[in-house]
Amino acid sequence: MEIFLYVVIFIIGIFFGSFFTLAVYRIPRKEDIFIKHSYCPNCNHKLGFFDLFPVFSYILLRGKCRYCNNKIRPRYLILELLSGFTFLAIAISLKLDIQNINSIINIMFTLLYISILFIIAGIDYENKKIQKNVIYFGFMLELIYIIYQCTLGNINVYQYVIYLIYFIAILIMSTLSLKLKAEEKYYIQVLYLALYIIIFFGSISFILSVLLTLIIIFIYQLLSNKKDTKLPIGFYLCVSNIIVIIVSNILINFLI
Repeated sequence: MEIFLYVVIFIIGIFFGSFFTLAVYRIPRKEDIFIKHSYCPNCNHKLGFFDLFPVFSYILLRGKCRYCNNKIRPRYLILELLSGFTFLAIAISLKLDIQNINSIINIMFTLLYISILFIIAGIDYENKKIQKNVIYFGFMLELIYIIYQCTLGNINVYQYVIYLIYFIAILIMSTLSLKLKAEEKYYIQVLYLALYIIIFFGSISFILSVLLTLIIIFIYQLLSNKKDTKLPIGFYLCVSNIIVIIVSNILINFLI
C-alpha cells in the first residue's frame, strides 16, 4: 500500500512537471496557462490526447513532435522527471501519513510551495527574470497556510508583522525603481523571492539556501568556460532551497 501511494505521488509529480514546462514557456509570453490547449511551439499544432502524457509521450515519440517531426527539447523530459522525484522525496522526507489529515495538508502546501519554486526557477533560467506575479500567487498560498496554522495554534501571527514591513519596503523600492528606470531591478525581484522563502520555511532555511547557492555558483564558475555577466540567482536559490528542505526534513524525521 505504501509503495503504491509513493508511485501515485511520483506520477502526480511528473504531471505537475508537465504543467511547469507549459507555465515556464507561456507566463513570460503572457499566454493563458489553464484554458488554452497545449500546442507544439514549432508548428503550433494542438497536441492530441496521447501527446500529453508526461515522460511516456516523450519516450514513445522519441523526443519529436508527432506533427512536424521537430525535436522536442530534452528540458521537458528532465523537468518532468525532476518534478516527479522531488514530489516523491518531499513525501518520503515528511513521512506522509494518509490517516493523518494534518500530515496530508502540510505536504500538500509544501508541494504547492515547491511548485512555485519550480516555475520561478524555470523562468529565471530561461529569461534571467524572476516573474513577480508568480511570487504574488505564492504569497497568497502562504497566507492561506498561515491562517490554517493559526487555527491549529502552531504559530504566533505577530511574527509575520516583520515580514509585512519587509514586503512593504520591497514594494516601495520596486515602485521607485519603476519610476526612475522604467523597469524593475533584478535584485528587487530576488528580494521578493527571499521573502517568499523566509515566510514559509524561516530564516535558517533561507540562510542555508543562500550558502548552498553561493557554493553552487562558485563551482559552476570554476567549471564553466563561459562567464555569465548576469547569473540567474533566482534559479540557483530555488534549487538550493528545494535541496535544503528535503535534506533538513530527512535529518529531522529520520536521524534525530
